Amino acid sequence: MLFSALLAGAVLSGCGGGGGGSGASDVPVQQTKAIVGQPGSEGYALNSAEIGRLYGPGIFRQDALGNTMIGINGSQERIVSNRFRATISGNLASARLYWQPGTGYSRGNGGVIRLRLLPDDGTDAHAPNMSATPLATAEFTPGAAAQGDRAIFADSTFTSQQPLVAGQIYHLVMDNVAPDPRENYISSNNAITHEQNDRPSRWVSSVDWGTLRGSRAVGSSDAFTWSDYTRNASNGNYYVPILQLTTADGQRQGMANMESGAVDPGRIFTIGAEQPIRERFRPTRERRVTGLSFATAASVAGTLQWRILQGSNVLASGQFTTDAPNYTALQANANRVGKVFWHDAEINGGQGVTLAAGQTYDVEFQPQGQSQWKVADFYNGSLHGFSWPAAFTESNAQHRVNGQWINVDHFNHTRAGKIEANWPVVLHMAP
Repeated sequence: MLFSALLAGAVLSGCGGGGGGSGASDVPVQQTKAIVGQPGSEGYALNSAEIGRLYGPGIFRQDALGNTMIGINGSQERIVSNRFRATISGNLASARLYWQPGTGYSRGNGGVIRLRLLPDDGTDAHAPNMSATPLATAEFTPGAAAQGDRAIFADSTFTSQQPLVAGQIYHLVMDNVAPDPRENYISSNNAITHEQNDRPSRWVSSVDWGTLRGSRAVGSSDAFTWSDYTRNASNGNYYVPILQLTTADGQRQGMANMESGAVDPGRIFTIGAEQPIRERFRPTRERRVTGLSFATAASVAGTLQWRILQGSNVLASGQFTTDAPNYTALQANANRVGKVFWHDAEINGGQGVTLAAGQTYDVEFQPQGQSQWKVADFYNGSLHGFSWPAAFTESNAQHRVNGQWINVDHFNHTRAGKIEANWPVVLHMAP
């Protein structure tokens, strides 16, 4: 999911996220010692104490994919910046991205994509300083793969001149330096959320993990005009990068949510009293958790019970209740995606529970009576070369089918999936 291994409380290694506005919530969010409250319009910095308290795959959620083309489109030259606040220090060795080939996304041999690590310009816009000397450089040449329809997950290897410094804002700028970028180009993929679901991250600052597009007239030497797709929705969606950064000494930072189960109908799950779900956690170090957050909506009003279990032993429980249905399907291009609301709860009155390293714990959600709720999973990139903490691999999504718990496959709800899906669950660690 995000952040660096240094922020052990946070989900991943760098950050992925959009922060700023948060998802609407049925339950008023209050800043307590047990729960990290909803931040203001700009969110919390990736290296903040608040983000360091969050543990779980839902720090970023996803409704769909959105591509950003790198090359010439009509009369415009287009480039892309993935902006991030470093949570790691050291020379950048590689960056792993999700490249999208196919009609409308790529053409020819995909071009020659130059990747430059640049500092932030320090303005309120937080655009890249295009006149600065790059801290690191790399090239990506898709070649024949750009003419296929299979996603490309590739590491680009960097030559570094200066190290990343944790806490500073940087930009990974991608432009197409092929001699004919109108005929040879490719697109990078991003995780996106519908604007009515707010930004992909409820907590992380939109400055600290963002997608920007630069454009200027073809043949012009003017400065690029930057559009910030994380702070401001583009065509009704907020964007964040799918990106993993690795330093020469092996530190990682990133966010790798790369496929969503939010499409309705077809992928989203409807859960009822006989169809509960759970996120199965396997922490690698001890964590004391005092609060939880979950993104869902009720299609049939009523109560959603949550429990934290170790085996059959109930460690904590509570419930969320709605007096009226609040679920709708939002139009998103050719598809519809589910509207969600964030719900928050203290665990054992804020006293919390301790999750021991190496043990298995289930965070279970089960509607009561006739109540029904909609929940969307997302795939974390772990089967496509993304690693902890960019991919949240300390838990996975399951649901109960015919009395048996199976891993989630949002393409076939009766088939056991691989261990790559997560539900939008976040646990809040004790301060």
